[in-house]
Amino acid sequence: MSGLVAQWLLAAVLAGAAVAKLAAPRRAAAGMAVYGAGDEWARWALLVGTVAVELALAIGVAAGSGAAAALAAALMGFLALVLIGAIAAGRAGEPCACFGPGSRVGWTAVARNAALAAAFAALLVFG
Repeated sequence: MSGLVAQWLLAAVLAGAAVAKLAAPRRAAAGMAVYGAGDEWARWALLVGTVAVELALAIGVAAGSGAAAALAAALMGFLALVLIGAIAAGRAGEPCACFGPGSRVGWTAVARNAALAAAFAALLVFG
């Protein structure tokens, strides 16, 4: 039963990240600039794509899909690396829109994404 609770909690994290972006879409879209999305169209496209992927993975993880858990783990690991790149480029402290527009680029965000990657991967092993 704890595996089911874990998959629902992790699905809620993904859905919560998407909803937080949708709650303040202009600020979230502006935060996409930290990833190199230079013009407004690119920032909005990245935001829409990110929200769609987060919601799709949330549904898959909640349904118990191992493929969704694996993809969520890969996404969180990739985003941790992207954040490290942003820190290396001198963007620490800038908005990242990771969990809504108030999120900032920094080592805390890297650690959070790495921990989430591990948690999603654990669903594959223990779920």
